[in-house]
Amino acid sequence: MAMWHGVVLAIQFLTIIPIRMQVDWNERTARVAVLSFPFVGAIIGLFLVAIHVVLSDHISSLVLSFLLLFSSIFLSGGLHADGWMDCSDAYFSYRDRQRRLDIMSDSRVGAFAVLSILFLLGFRFIFMFETVSHMSLFSLFCIPLFSRFGMTLLLLTTPLAKQTGMAAAFRQHIDHRYAPFLVVYGLIALLSFETIVLFLSLMLYYVVARVFAIKQFGGMTGDVLGAFIEGSETCLWLVIWLLHIFAIL
Repeated sequence: MAMWHGVVLAIQFLTIIPIRMQVDWNERTARVAVLSFPFVGAIIGLFLVAIHVVLSDHISSLVLSFLLLFSSIFLSGGLHADGWMDCSDAYFSYRDRQRRLDIMSDSRVGAFAVLSILFLLGFRFIFMFETVSHMSLFSLFCIPLFSRFGMTLLLLTTPLAKQTGMAAAFRQHIDHRYAPFLVVYGLIALLSFETIVLFLSLMLYYVVARVFAIKQFGGMTGDVLGAFIEGSETCLWLVIWLLHIFAIL
């Protein structure tokens, strides 16, 4: 029962999927929830594949790309996009670490947040538009799964920037010792050449993001985790675009 409750908690936290169920917050449910974050990415991936399968023969690549981009953000309730914007405001303030953390906690939206999200989604849309008509549906499924895999790994292995917030609440019940349980998600990458390349790219992005978070913010926060998902998904779409541009596939 605790396992099921943990999965439900992960879905409720990371998506807007309407599961009306009261879940008790405790060590076991929080632990299962964290390890279920990539599974939630798989659910989102299935939604994206379904949209592609149903609509790709009836609409243009332009509209399909927009719907996939919109759906990925809509299904997460804009939670991760908000993290990207908060991190952008904090980083481009060029203040000390504590002031950056204060800016990330501020509910107001600054100019850098708006500009950075526009460029992020703009580039992702271009990569999607260029590749969506002939990409592997399995890769489309794996992109949200891998991004949440990386986010979970970041949560487990990166020191906290502050001892309050949702990231700290999950972290107090789980740590790097549980990282090996994520291996099963990584094995999915072995099913095709493209997903192997995507997974290796994600690992590189994880290393860079971890170093960046520690250097710029003193560690991990909920906003950093959200920013990781948005940034990694754009990075993975970039990799798919490069693979097709250079005719590797």
